[in-house]
Amino acid sequence: MSLQHVVSDPDFVEIKDGPAVKLDLRYATTNNFTHTDLYGGFHRTFLRREGAAKFSEAQAILARDHPGWKFLIWDALRPRSVQREFWKRVVGTPQEKYVANPDPGSIHNFGLAIDLTLIDEHGVPLDMGTDFDDFSQAAEPLAEQALLKSGRLTPAQLANRIILRDIMTRAGFIQLPEEWWHYDALPAAIAKTRFAIVE
Repeated sequence: MSLQHVVSDPDFVEIKDGPAVKLDLRYATTNNFTHTDLYGGFHRTFLRREGAAKFSEAQAILARDHPGWKFLIWDALRPRSVQREFWKRVVGTPQEKYVANPDPGSIHNFGLAIDLTLIDEHGVPLDMGTDFDDFSQAAEPLAEQALLKSGRLTPAQLANRIILRDIMTRAGFIQLPEEWWHYDALPAAIAKTRFAIVE
């Protein structure tokens, strides 16, 4: 399945800018770790229907808990062809652990993962301690207590991450242990069994 097929596939839902959503698709620009536009002008954001339903619930939670705030989405459905480009750049380096091997695929490649952060009512992104695709221990949720103890992460930055995590997990998403911005709509074993990868 290709991106062109996704557009007309009823199992996929397009996520658009709206009252609780702003898009900043990093891989459709040069503002990403590869410094290359990997989506070739494809500036649309999709999730499989099951993931989109959970994201709708996340938007409802955000509206109730933090009126005026928005999700800022960096990536969602990602073709495996793009995943292969990522892999070429990190395989054999310390950053390899932060990028899924394209052979089994990332959950992004199945349309069931989303990369995002929060922006406040003034349009300012919350300080999470690192930028998107930081590829260092500073981005890892599993390391947060050690990061806090060392001073690499401030209490305010950790509190912001917890706000995002609370909203997303209440909506049914699963936090990726290596990246504070990455959430899966389904466990990998289920996603890879039930759905076809997008090439």
